[in-house]
Amino acid sequence: MEVIWRLDGKMTKAPMQRIDNILKNETYRFLMGMIRERELARIFCCHGLDHCLDVARIAYMLDMDEGAGIDRELIYAAALLHDVGRADPDNTGMEHHILSVRYAGDILRQCGFEEDETEIICDAIGSHNTDGADRHGLAYFLYKADKLSRNCFDCAAADECYWPDSERNKGIIY
Repeated sequence: MEVIWRLDGKMTKAPMQRIDNILKNETYRFLMGMIRERELARIFCCHGLDHCLDVARIAYMLDMDEGAGIDRELIYAAALLHDVGRADPDNTGMEHHILSVRYAGDILRQCGFEEDETEIICDAIGSHNTDGADRHGLAYFLYKADKLSRNCFDCAAADECYWPDSERNKGIIY
């Protein structure tokens, strides 16, 4: 067991081993690499690891604010995997949230997640850009964090963005 020091000076075991497993997973790394390559010239918000970590951290804060008590590992897993379908290596043309569920299920099982956890995570991923606003728990937090992660108020491509003005973040939400 790896030991880490917290900011308060106390020792604790290293958390979230399965998240580390995702980050090291061959399929995950391949898909994220494809996304990175495809978005090199993209002027709008990108969908790489920085975005995924922003979504994870915001979703975790939403969970903490509401006292929902969702396991942090489930939140981070959902956030890390929610856009992997954007890679679409076979050029299926399927919507990314549907492909993300397909890839996420396999990756989660390879990384040690139980079947019930995989179902919860995949359910959230599958609704993160559709009906997530009408959901509860992880599905809602993932949906909301995905939207809040965008800094529209500081975007160089805002004039060309397809997002409706009513959905843009005009400031940081505290």
